[in-house]
Amino acid sequence: MNDYKIGQQVIHCRDGLAVVVGSTNMADKDYYIVKTVRGSGENIYVPVDRADQIIRFLMSSEEADKLIAYIKTIPLEFNPNTKQRRDAIKKRLLSGDVKDSAYLFKQLFFFKAQNDGSIKFGALDIDMLSFASNNLLDEFAISYNKNRDEIEEFVFAKLK
Repeated sequence: MNDYKIGQQVIHCRDGLAVVVGSTNMADKDYYIVKTVRGSGENIYVPVDRADQIIRFLMSSEEADKLIAYIKTIPLEFNPNTKQRRDAIKKRLLSGDVKDSAYLFKQLFFFKAQNDGSIKFGALDIDMLSFASNNLLDEFAISYNKNRDEIEEFVFAKLK
């Protein structure tokens, strides 16, 4: 089990970039208190005994380089069955696995850059893929110590 420190930035599997702001005990159970960076900045109580399933440490720049190399190998896959496709996207979104986020990032990248009209993502698909992509780009910005406004161009240059 990992030991997360107060003030440490982490990735929350559902809400993306967050900061550990404290810890508490409620009903004889220990919790980390993490505050999300995007959205409302809500506090989330993460059970210490399940923390590794819900939050994870940020990537180092070396791990980010390896992830970008991995992204290059991800094929474009499109399931024309809307329900199956959305269920698969949701499953990857909620896994907390950075490789699943990278997969979703790559699918959106392909859709935007190389779509010849044969791929028809719906608005919900785009929203979910964009959410995953934004979370990954937030993490890349911190990993590479870059401004969030410039990280997308930086990552795309590394992908080419």
